[in-house]
Amino acid sequence: MNNKAFTLIETLIYIAILGIVISGFIVFAFSISDSRNKNYVVQEVQANARTALNLISQNILKSNGVNNINDSILELSMSDSGDDPTIINLNNNILYIKQGSADAVAVTSNEVKITNLVFTDLTSTSDKENIKIELTMEFNSTSTDPDFIYTQSWETAVNLRQ
Repeated sequence: MNNKAFTLIETLIYIAILGIVISGFIVFAFSISDSRNKNYVVQEVQANARTALNLISQNILKSNGVNNINDSILELSMSDSGDDPTIINLNNNILYIKQGSADAVAVTSNEVKITNLVFTDLTSTSDKENIKIELTMEFNSTSTDPDFIYTQSWETAVNLRQ
């Protein structure tokens, strides 16, 4: 007798192998998704920080001098805005820049929040004013998933061009 059918043991082995292969694909797909989420979170925080630090630095470089520094508020004297200064401040974890008499403009998106912004006057006996900027930003998420939790801090200093 020449039987060409599968035995029960062969069928179980094939099903087990197929299950292992499918579960491997599922684990791989979740891994790719987690990596994509984490990369998005990191890139969002870093892009917002780059934009914020560049705009702050550019405004400091264009200014005539510093009118006032108060922790998270920097008031700059600008030649092109008459008597109205440029004000850089933190409000509800979002960075705002108000140039002259124009309305304040949000610099950072609502996907991130600034948890620390400190301006410090480092001017010594030299004639050039030097402003230190400390910035801590995190992804704005209520999720407890570690893929959506990311915080980074930056520190830089900018000299006025006077």
